[in-house]
Amino acid sequence: MWSPTAAVGCRAVEVFALPVAGYHLWGRRSAKRGMFRPPELVHQGEPALSRLLVVIAGTLSVGCAASAGAAAAVYNLLGAPRASFVWSPQRPKVGDPVTLTSTSSAIGSRITGYAWDLSDNGPFGEFRDGGPVASVSYATPGPHVVRLRVRAANGLRSVAAETITMTPLPASAGVLYPFPIVSISGTDFAFRVRIRRLAVKGPSGSHISITCSHCPSRIAQRTATSIAGHESWVRFRRLEGVFPAGAILEVRVSRPGTIGAYTRFHVRRRKLPVRSDSCLDARGVKPIACPS
Repeated sequence: MWSPTAAVGCRAVEVFALPVAGYHLWGRRSAKRGMFRPPELVHQGEPALSRLLVVIAGTLSVGCAASAGAAAAVYNLLGAPRASFVWSPQRPKVGDPVTLTSTSSAIGSRITGYAWDLSDNGPFGEFRDGGPVASVSYATPGPHVVRLRVRAANGLRSVAAETITMTPLPASAGVLYPFPIVSISGTDFAFRVRIRRLAVKGPSGSHISITCSHCPSRIAQRTATSIAGHESWVRFRRLEGVFPAGAILEVRVSRPGTIGAYTRFHVRRRKLPVRSDSCLDARGVKPIACPS
């Protein structure tokens, strides 16, 4: 709703307010047209004019039509949509299907597109077009990051990311706990990838081995550590850098007699890298399916 608050003689000085998502958007005429976000102050004043204030599909139109040569201004309320989603079950088990449901919203526009990144591949993850509901399952315990990108009719986009934590496997399964986490981040190019951070977090005392084909450094080994009883990240700076297309990075986290973790990261030509995660046999050599 809106209302004028003041008028003096033939010079109308009008102030009007439009409530938007809990804000009051104050409008006035301005030579500058375009986008503004609440709460931003705008005022309107013209000699001998009448006002016309219309709100249609997120567009605030201010027309001045009482005198010859009167100007008009149009402001687009280009508010970005707000991406968000929920999932069920909240604590899924390894291999269980997880239903993802968008709870995204948009002001002054409508959401026209949904794209999900279910790869758990950090900045290298690929968004795939879909609908407001998606489904995914993960083969390893521990946390997995899901991203949703929504697009509104006004062309603006928004991305939401949530971490889905799988239910830990029982001790009888003989799997490393907490289950190791491998973090790979960087930038993708047409014929190479620049890895800026390669780090692993695993149970204290577990053995971390990284091998790479077609890489400057082909192998690195470290032992996972803890600080004050909490697992800490072990960073492999020697393996960070440029990886050409065709390079395959393999990360193994193991402990004798215990099922460990395996991650494979494949750099591809003109495509996003592919990452796959699984468990590692008790010898610390061969990737296997995680027990459910």
